[in-house]
Amino acid sequence: MLTPYEELEFLADYIPDEGEAIVVMRQDGELRCEPVQQDDFRAGIDDAELYGRLVQANERLNAQGSVPLWTAAFVLMLTGIVLYRWLGLGWGEWYLLPAVGLLALFACFHWIRSRQSQLFDAEVRPMLIRESMVRQVSIYGLIAGIRQHAEFRTLLDELVRWEPARDRESRGL
Repeated sequence: MLTPYEELEFLADYIPDEGEAIVVMRQDGELRCEPVQQDDFRAGIDDAELYGRLVQANERLNAQGSVPLWTAAFVLMLTGIVLYRWLGLGWGEWYLLPAVGLLALFACFHWIRSRQSQLFDAEVRPMLIRESMVRQVSIYGLIAGIRQHAEFRTLLDELVRWEPARDRESRGL
């Protein structure tokens, strides 16, 4: 009788080619190998059209930050001019500008999030639902595929906040 380690060494001769997967399990006292079929989306998104749509959605979500960032920078500059030039404050009150800057960045962050959420709800979410129905993939399978691509970070942030189960109940899907 072979030890489990010796059995594994014996099975090593039958391991499939690179990129294929097997499961080793004990059944009736013997080790058995069975091939495992991986999910299509777990390894990433291979469909060029779907990938392009996801890239476009992610970039549109990223673009929602440009107006708030420029506005915050402009407001911060004007605040500095008002504080130090017109109100006559000097270097002794240097801490006021970073304090106003933190408030401006906080407001900017919330404005960006609001704009991204509006775009996601109005355009991106319906596109994702439509694409998942066309490709007959669950929303969670699509999220798993998106998760494998670091470049979709902004889109993934919105997907994490979305509750597809609740959305289906409200729409009667």
